[in-house]
Amino acid sequence: MELKSKQRFMEAIGTLNPIEDAVFRKMAESIEFCEEILRVFLQEPKLRVVSNHSQHSVTSIEGRSVILDAYCELEDGRKVNVEVQNANNTDHQRRVRYYSSVLTTSLMKKGDSFDKVPNICIVYVCNFDIFGLNKSLYVIKRIIDKTEVELDNGLQEIYISPVNDGSLIAELMRVFTESDVYNLKFPVTSEMKLRFNRETKGEKMTEALRGVYEALREEVDRESMKAAMREGMEKGMEEGRARGMEEGRARGMEEGIARGMEEGIARGMEEGRAEGRVEGRVEGVLSSLVSLVKDGLISVSEAAKRADMSEEDFKKYLE
Repeated sequence: MELKSKQRFMEAIGTLNPIEDAVFRKMAESIEFCEEILRVFLQEPKLRVVSNHSQHSVTSIEGRSVILDAYCELEDGRKVNVEVQNANNTDHQRRVRYYSSVLTTSLMKKGDSFDKVPNICIVYVCNFDIFGLNKSLYVIKRIIDKTEVELDNGLQEIYISPVNDGSLIAELMRVFTESDVYNLKFPVTSEMKLRFNRETKGEKMTEALRGVYEALREEVDRESMKAAMREGMEKGMEEGRARGMEEGRARGMEEGIARGMEEGIARGMEEGRAEGRVEGRVEGVLSSLVSLVKDGLISVSEAAKRADMSEEDFKKYLE
């Protein structure tokens, strides 16, 4: 493996944050994750995602095809493309313009009238302040010059940056970009991130983490990737044998929480589903932190800090 590729690989598995392309694409397979982040980024608390696709391929027969990091369809009919961008090394606005054009074309049928052009939203999540104005949210609007008249052609452009301006978006972006930050306001994102990072510490190798490795495969040498996976799996097996029953309980807890959330979502009514999903995931994050403390992997003080509560309150969950 080339040194540059090896460094990139080690950086990626060492900081499994949602801002990383491979991690985001894996997390975007979850409709709950997509719904949670879009409610924050679009500032629509009741937004509903009805379908989602990770690494959605959009083919242009005569031009350049694109692969969207995440593509979602909303209950109100809007089509949303979410892109994550770590490097400030391209013409981002022209990229957004092209992606929206290719996506629009792919959704139109031959002979459709222009009133059938779909409403599209591009959410461009950056690991830098894209316009340098110290804002976490940039909403692009079409306004007639020297007036306040706003025009709507069905395209929304939303740019997100990690600027800490005290907003809810800024809090979510800390979870996206900072390795040790979790937040119970975003239970789905925090739980998935916590699960990814626990697995990299050798506790076990699950399908979720294997998916991240698959997404990184294009950037590293195939044989070196296999060797790294074998090493990680061997380390996980070694520590798993040592932990015995503790590991079994931790695994059972994770599977139970996941299964419980799925069944709750399937059975609940709309409002009940929304509330139950949030409460279940908050409980999932707390349960995972309790497990980490009992395993001796983190201190009570650190767990309480991650749960955003006092040590005294957190100790109640250990009883």
